[in-house]
Amino acid sequence: MRPHPVVSLAAGITVTLGAVVALTAPTAASADRDDRHRSSYTVGLFGDMPYGDYGRAHYPAVIADMNAAHLAFSLFDGDTKNGSEPCYADPHPEDPANPTPDKAVADATHPDVYKSTLSLFARLDAPVIYTPGDNEWTDCDRPSTLGGLVSDSSDRLAYLRKLSYPDNRSLGRHKMTVIRQSAAYPENVRFAKGPVTYLALNIPGSDNNFADGAKNGPAAEGQAEYAARNAANLAWLRTGFAAAKAAHSKGVLIVTQADMWDPSAVLTHYADTKAELFRQTTAFAGRVALVNGDSHSFETTKPLTDYATVNAAGLAGPNVVENFTRVTTFGEAQNHWVSLTVDAHDPNVFTFEQHLIAANIPAYTPPSAP
Repeated sequence: MRPHPVVSLAAGITVTLGAVVALTAPTAASADRDDRHRSSYTVGLFGDMPYGDYGRAHYPAVIADMNAAHLAFSLFDGDTKNGSEPCYADPHPEDPANPTPDKAVADATHPDVYKSTLSLFARLDAPVIYTPGDNEWTDCDRPSTLGGLVSDSSDRLAYLRKLSYPDNRSLGRHKMTVIRQSAAYPENVRFAKGPVTYLALNIPGSDNNFADGAKNGPAAEGQAEYAARNAANLAWLRTGFAAAKAAHSKGVLIVTQADMWDPSAVLTHYADTKAELFRQTTAFAGRVALVNGDSHSFETTKPLTDYATVNAAGLAGPNVVENFTRVTTFGEAQNHWVSLTVDAHDPNVFTFEQHLIAANIPAYTPPSAP
C-alpha cells in the first residue's frame, strides 16, 4: 500500500460538487453555471514532469495511478520537460522578427517535445487543464541549453498555444469545456465545478519571463511580452473573482507555474500578481487556494500577507491572509502527484493528499558510519 499522508486545510472551502457545464459557446454566463447535486469530487494536481530520461521512465506510473483514482479532472502546473533540454519542435512557420535562430529542430532522434506532451496528456482518462511552465518556452533561448541548441522563446510560446489550445476544450482522453481569456491568451482559462471557480494563469518561473539582457533572451522582446501578458493576467484574475462572486462561489482555486515565494529565486516581477491576489482574496468572502509547481516538493503554506509592519498581536511583521492557502506539487526527481478532495460535508472541505508512487521512490543513501 502506498503511503498517503493527508493535509487538511484548517480554513476550509465549503464546496458542493457539480458537473462542469458543457459549453457550445464560451460565454461567462453559461460557463459559470453548474449543477450542485453531488457532494464531493477529487482533482489531480501535478507538474514539473517528465524531467529527462529518469522522468520519462517514471512518469507512466504517475499517469496510471491518477487514472486509477477516477478523478473529476486534473490540473498540470507547468514544466513538461527539464530546463536544460532543448525545446525541440517540428518545422513550422516562424515570425521573421524572432531574433534567435532556431537550432532545436526536431528529428527522428529528438522528437517534438510539444507533441510528445500532448500524447502523454491523452493517456489520462479525466480532463486535463495544462498551464505552461518556463521550461517549455521562457528558458528555450538561454545559453545553458544542452549543446547550445537554443530556440526563440516567443516562437515556442506561440507554437505551444497553437498546438495545446486549438478550441475551448481541455486536454485528456475525456474533455470538458472551459472559458479561454482570448485568442491571444488561450492558456488562461476559467471554469466552475460546484460553487468553486477555477482559474489558470500563465505565470512562469524565471522571474515571470522578464528579460533584462542577461536572462530570458533579448531585453526589448522579453519586456514587451512580459508587460502584455502581465496585464492580461491581472485582468483575468480580477475577472475570475468577479465571476466567482456573481456565481456565489464559496471558493476560488488558482493554478500557475511559478513559485512566487521561492526564497532562492528572483521574484521582482511577481509583485503585481501578489498585490492583486491580496486585494482579491481579502475582498472575497470565501476561501482561496493557489496551486503552483516550480519548486518540486509537496508542501502547503500560507505565504500571502498584508502590508502591516506590526500585526494584530502587536508583533513586528505583517498579518497572514488566513483565507489563502498555497500548495506546491511534486516534480523533477520526485515523480508523484497530489489529490485535492472537495467535500461539502467536511468542515475543512479542501483536503490535499500526497500520492507517493512506490515504484518511483529511489533507494536512499544512508549517512556514513561514524
